[in-house]
Amino acid sequence: MTDKAIVPAASEFATHYAQRRSSQDRLLHGVYAATFVVVVLLVTIPIAALIYGSLRTSAPGNPGEWTLRNYAGLFTEGVLATMGTTLWIGLVSSAFCIVVGTAIALVVHRTDFKYGKFVNAAVGLAFYFPSFILAMAWIIIGAPGGIYNAVVDGILGMPWARADIYTALGIVFVMVLHQVPFVYLTMSGPIVSMDAIYEEAARTSGAKPHVVLYRVTLPLLSYSLISSFILTFIITIEQFAIPALIGIPGQVTMLATQLYLLVRFSPADYGLAAAVGLALSAITGTAIWAQRRVTRAGRLTTITGKAGRVAPIPLGGWKWAAYALCFGFVFLGLVLPMVMLIYTSLLKWFTANPFAGMYTLRNYAFIWESASALRSFWNTLVVSGIGAAIGVVLGLLCAYFTLRLKPKGYRALDLVASLPFGVPGVVLGLGLLWAYAYLPIPLYGTLAVIIVAFVTRFLPYATETIGGQLVQIDKSLEEAAWVGGATRLQSVFKVLLPLARPSVQSAYFLLFMAFFREISSAILLYSASTQVISISIWAFFEQANWGLASSLSVVATLIIFAAMSLITWLVPTARRR
Repeated sequence: MTDKAIVPAASEFATHYAQRRSSQDRLLHGVYAATFVVVVLLVTIPIAALIYGSLRTSAPGNPGEWTLRNYAGLFTEGVLATMGTTLWIGLVSSAFCIVVGTAIALVVHRTDFKYGKFVNAAVGLAFYFPSFILAMAWIIIGAPGGIYNAVVDGILGMPWARADIYTALGIVFVMVLHQVPFVYLTMSGPIVSMDAIYEEAARTSGAKPHVVLYRVTLPLLSYSLISSFILTFIITIEQFAIPALIGIPGQVTMLATQLYLLVRFSPADYGLAAAVGLALSAITGTAIWAQRRVTRAGRLTTITGKAGRVAPIPLGGWKWAAYALCFGFVFLGLVLPMVMLIYTSLLKWFTANPFAGMYTLRNYAFIWESASALRSFWNTLVVSGIGAAIGVVLGLLCAYFTLRLKPKGYRALDLVASLPFGVPGVVLGLGLLWAYAYLPIPLYGTLAVIIVAFVTRFLPYATETIGGQLVQIDKSLEEAAWVGGATRLQSVFKVLLPLARPSVQSAYFLLFMAFFREISSAILLYSASTQVISISIWAFFEQANWGLASSLSVVATLIIFAAMSLITWLVPTARRR
């Protein structure tokens, strides 16, 4: 072929490639616009509906008048007392969580503790232990008629040692057991990654291990500690199941439970409930803003890449204290609750004396014989399976557009997609309750509205999980594909997605398990035909049917643990490929 023939052919190819790329760019921008609209509608509709409801005098769907009375109700003595209780429980629980969780992480990752792998795995299991099941187990143990009091009073003859879980301290105790694994996991990364050079320098200067801990290690971890404390505080004050199961019988009210009581019990006050929900969201939103400021400001250089891992600190005489701390938490936070649930699930009638119990498998047989129980399992699998897939797709698109493509308005998409993290689940459920009472969409009373609630609530988790890996993939890999003749879409499917597959898998299983155990977003939205497992367990427990509630809890917990095991098996496999 002559040079004169080559030039037109090359020009024609370039024109064709440019047209093809332009067409695919338009397609991507169309997908971006659709993603933007869907995310904005998912997030803003319940929030806008909640604001609307807080300004009305009537229940959702009923005629009413505009009013500011609901906001004035926030300053009544009862609501202010509830706010104070919420903040007190949140701060005290978070403080204990930080101390215990960080201590366990330091013992496991910084000392010569022999059973670190076991404790790490056990704390991981406790992290996925649903809050309402943990609360239910400790009610069985610590209620006035529970197992603990029957043992110390009836068997040991020590009435002075009786306890009552239905108190503010009972809520704090169970909150700490539930949130310590979160602190452990968030602090393990900074502790493991921290360079050994600082501690080694202190030791070389003659500092003893406890001096190194207080004057070097903890100050270097200060920003991580503050960030973890704020996140724990957010999760604690937005928690619904533990304060509801323990606090309502003991008349200890937090904001999330007050919202539930205002809606579920007569005389219902939906407007005040909406105002309470907005107040709770304002508190969590402020805390999230503070956490972001701490994260951005706290830029201590603790990872230099110039030194190896620090030599394990010998526990010496503190060995038994370390054992008591780690194994004590595993026993109280995982082993004992599971044993109590299994024990209760095997009883025909509840008794605190295992030697006087009548054992049966009828509670487990009920699961397979009851149409409602099987339907709740099916509903849960549908909501978790389909909802998690929708959430992952939305999260992947949000992460790609905000971190890679960055079209016009991408910052707004990033902001809107992160908003649900500051909206407690029960508040989101109330917002959807208001929204779909007016929107001409037949969603209320269907599984679809529960999927919408779950996807909206956990969208930031999917976006952050996937985005965390996208930012680690060098853009030069995509650019190399473009140089080789690939279009932008081809580079996404052949380069970016295969590299991001581990995070996509992780996000799916994370959302699947979160949906499987979520209760707060669904507690105001379910109907008799759309109950999920968490709601069925809740209903049985409210009816004082501890045997059925326990058997369902055991089965649900085993499914969650199996799913978590699947994650640890699949994701490393994907990374090796």
